[in-house]
Amino acid sequence: MGYGVMAYRVDIDKLSALCGSGDNQMRRVICGRFRTDITRLNDDLDCSNDRGAPSVFTAIEHLVMGGDKTLPGHLYGYGFKYIVQFSGRSLNNGHFYPCPSSYLDSTVDPALKATGAQISMSDLIYRGAPVDFPSPDDFPSIGYWTADEVTAAAEPLRSGTTDEVRAVAAWTADAATAHQGIIGFYH
Repeated sequence: MGYGVMAYRVDIDKLSALCGSGDNQMRRVICGRFRTDITRLNDDLDCSNDRGAPSVFTAIEHLVMGGDKTLPGHLYGYGFKYIVQFSGRSLNNGHFYPCPSSYLDSTVDPALKATGAQISMSDLIYRGAPVDFPSPDDFPSIGYWTADEVTAAAEPLRSGTTDEVRAVAAWTADAATAHQGIIGFYH
């Protein structure tokens, strides 16, 4: 398998409004849609799937319902990823999965910069989440590009000559057309 980037086109303002909204029906829909995946992830993370136990389910509850965030950061990171998956649209990550993070820093970021675009893969995976919760100590790494950053980067990226830059150009073109940002996860 390996590590890599998972990117999602999403309306970051609506996503931020969902987090802390107290919308229990939406929390139930998100947990229901991804129940099998979350249960498997909880098992992989050695978390209980019992109601109320520290788990990704509980993290999603905290994120949507608001209140104190008392769980380890990685549970919130993975819970946030499911909220993003629910709220957004997955972007083709074929050029970035699997992919070592050092390749993103040393090769892809300089190629993006060479186009004149003011975005970096480092920001997409290390900037932090656009909503408040304890940062994961390890995985998943989280970052984002705002809708304005995506729109500004779309045109310069069209001049990219590498497959990786063309892949990012496709992401930004898609997101700019929808007036949305991009949230990325690395794990």
